[in-house]
Amino acid sequence: MSSEVQRLYFDHPNVAVWDRDLRQIHDAGLNMIRTGWWTGWDKFCDENGVPYERTLRTIEAYLMTARKYGLPVQFNFFAFLPEVLGGVNPYLDPEAVRKQKTLISTVAARFHDVPFLAYDLINEPSFSKRLWTMRPSGDWIETQKWNEWLNKHYPNRADLAAAWNVPITSIQGTIPLPEDIDFSPRGMYNGHNSLRIYDYEMFAQESFANWVRTMREGIRETGSNQLVTIGQDEGGFQDRPSPAFFGEHVDFTTNHSWWQNDSILWDSLVAKQPGKAMLIQETGLQRELNLDETSRRTPENEAALFERKVAMSFVQGSGAIEWLWNTNSYMTEGNETPIGALRADGTEKPEATVMRDFAKFAAALSPHLRNPQPPQVAVIASQAAQYSAIGDLQIEAQRKAVRALAYYDHITPYIVYENQIEKMGSPKLAILPSAQTLTEKAWQELLKYVENGGSLLITGPVDRDEHWQRANRTAELLPGSKIEPLTFHNTLETLELTAQHVIHLSFEQQSQTWLETAVPPHSFSYEELRLGKGRIFWCAYPIELASGEEGPAQLYSHVAARLEIEPQFEAPRMFSGTLAYPIQFEDSVLYVFVSDNAQDEKIDFRDNATGANLMLDLPAGGAALVLLGKKEKNVIDSYSTAQLLQSIPLRKKRFKSLVRISPM
Repeated sequence: MSSEVQRLYFDHPNVAVWDRDLRQIHDAGLNMIRTGWWTGWDKFCDENGVPYERTLRTIEAYLMTARKYGLPVQFNFFAFLPEVLGGVNPYLDPEAVRKQKTLISTVAARFHDVPFLAYDLINEPSFSKRLWTMRPSGDWIETQKWNEWLNKHYPNRADLAAAWNVPITSIQGTIPLPEDIDFSPRGMYNGHNSLRIYDYEMFAQESFANWVRTMREGIRETGSNQLVTIGQDEGGFQDRPSPAFFGEHVDFTTNHSWWQNDSILWDSLVAKQPGKAMLIQETGLQRELNLDETSRRTPENEAALFERKVAMSFVQGSGAIEWLWNTNSYMTEGNETPIGALRADGTEKPEATVMRDFAKFAAALSPHLRNPQPPQVAVIASQAAQYSAIGDLQIEAQRKAVRALAYYDHITPYIVYENQIEKMGSPKLAILPSAQTLTEKAWQELLKYVENGGSLLITGPVDRDEHWQRANRTAELLPGSKIEPLTFHNTLETLELTAQHVIHLSFEQQSQTWLETAVPPHSFSYEELRLGKGRIFWCAYPIELASGEEGPAQLYSHVAARLEIEPQFEAPRMFSGTLAYPIQFEDSVLYVFVSDNAQDEKIDFRDNATGANLMLDLPAGGAALVLLGKKEKNVIDSYSTAQLLQSIPLRKKRFKSLVRISPM
């Protein structure tokens, strides 16, 4: 977008301004831009979706300006919902989809051989016209398609009635779309239940994925081999369109790390899909205000948060793009107006220095990004649980599992969604955290993984299917065990038959209201079971949903020791609020350090792959990246913006003074 007219840069093109803006971006060392259309599609095309010639020429001028400065371009077509262009439903109306495909394919045909151009089909998509929710739009086309989907998946209405736990007489004829109350766990007290929302979620996910496939086909039909993606935000990893479903139709996946500031690592891991590159396609700083409308963070504190976000984008990712370069002073929403590296008067915020320094480091890092080794531990995300009326509990379990492993146990995790288990690979350990519910297909795939030699940790019962019907899986693994509601605040988890290792657990109100626990046939709540060539580690309690991260961290540490899974580094006195995430490449090891602490920290650290020792000062709330050469057994390059927070003028001199290498 333009520093002159922002989002209206296509309505009022000014190549001289574009040239100035893109030169600034290039001179800052940045190496990609993301732009496109967020509003006003009717100004760009006719009633059939065909872009006007002036539209195509404007795109051409923009691309030529970007090429002048060597900047690859991601071009975005739609935002939030595709333009219906006179139709009814943006994803399901054949006429709307035809016109959307015409719009996109016409652009692709004009620029099909531009090698530095990629297409972002839609920014932060919702499936519903009720934006940022997974609720039905309620139009007649959606009702028709919903019933077609149900008839395909449940040709026998008796099976559907059993799955939803309703009388068969209530689902005769046309079945209405779920109502708002169906998405509430308390709907059961008003004559509703939430069991149908899993099916609606699957219907919506499949419909969106089909739309992505259709748009991609339109691009490919022009002869274009350019990259295609979807610019999804954090909502896609809660209940909105997810790359776990549409990922097969894009060339790389994305996330926009805006709001989940306490779960930035989780933000990166959930976006990474098996076999696909991942990019934090948008990150930045929303304005946080106190109740008296004063700013909650100083510019320096905002820059520190921004630094942590960008640092995390290198964890199983390809880096980050800041949204945005020029602050959009025309925005009317208070939390949007200040976003950007450059203020409206052209002066830089501290975060601009962060981007400039990361750009220098990324240039040095790039040649070493070859053949990354997969992390040691897979965290399995239950979609059956996440797409339920109590899905927030499953998301909390995922986040706690990630933090317990990475921050407390110093073991590198990755996340695999339930419908991607067959692409999980061969982790040393798979963890199913407090799932409560899982499809039978996913359960059988996990058992197959164990039978073939894998190790699986299960916390809490998994005795419900996707419609919360009983599955009796725990009793099959551990005869004589029972499932009961979790109705207590305190309990103990005993990990050794000698009772020497005991974890104290406490469960808050939400857990006591909705969760189940297993009751084993003996006094111990932890078991190690053999299945085929592998092992199952079984914990009776949904330990990730107990208070704090210490409980799951202790359990994971115990299981890891049993499997001889060790951290890839030694840092005996590192704070539990500090992340050190190693990524093994062919010729190097990249360490991402992030502090979630209130105190500065001196880290005495040894990398096991190279035998190098490091000592570094990590500022409170800061980040650092260190690239170690396997051959050199030394620091190849490093990044730190400690000077941003401590007014130290020279980045390289500052950080090198904090790093000491002594090969062992």
